Order: sequence, then C-alpha cells, then structure tokens
Amino acid sequence: MCKCRRYIYINARRNFLTPLLLAIDYPVTFTPISRRGAATIPAQALTLMNDPFVVGQAQRWAEQTLAESGSAVERIERLYQTAFARPPTADELSSAIDFLQEQSLRHGGGSDDVRVWTDLCHVLMNVKEFIFIE
Repeated sequence: MCKCRRYIYINARRNFLTPLLLAIDYPVTFTPISRRGAATIPAQALTLMNDPFVVGQAQRWAEQTLAESGSAVERIERLYQTAFARPPTADELSSAIDFLQEQSLRHGGGSDDVRVWTDLCHVLMNVKEFIFIE
C-alpha cells in the first residue's frame, strides 16, 4: 500500500518560492514534471519542528482548543479527531496527559496554559500519521 503525503493547493509564484514548502518536496515551478518526488530528509523534520509558520499554526490550534469547553481528556480527544480522524488509543491518551503535566511544570503554568497546549499541538503536527495519508 502506498503512503502519500498530504498536500495543500496554493497559488505558486515562480520567483517567490516558500522555504517551508521547498523543504517538503514542493516542485520547482520552472519546469513541468510528470511525477512528484517522495524524499524524506532530515531538513523536512527540522523544518516542521522549527519553522515559525508551523509553530504559529500550533499556537492557533491550541488557542482554539482552549476556547472550547471540556476537560483535558475531551480536548485531547478533539485534537486527535481533528489531526488523525480517529480517537486516541488508551496509550496515546495517557502519553498526552503525561506530556501536558510535564510541560506544565516546565513552563510553570497551569493545565490551561496556552504554551503547554501549543507544545502538544506542535507534537501532533510532527507525527508521521499527520503528515502522510495511507
């Protein structure tokens, strides 16, 4: 079974290629190609971990999550539904709760600290299941 990377259609300008998209195999717009490449290189993972756009999107997702009512477990379940179109397994739920507790101690904030939830959202955006569609 082939794994395919998730794609977003955007308007491409030949002279202003986005560095984020270039890191994840965005085709060069100067020449036509018949098939997309499928390389996975360290720069892709580093870009998803460090790119300001990705971090900003994780923060927006965390803010939206915190704006909704519910317990931490319910919020985690909604994050998994949004990211992976499935509920978290018992192990994933337990790991996410442990992660939130550790990050809460690290940031010195409470369980509703946006930085804590931003970190969790950022982690979920870097999971292989989020990046590839089976």
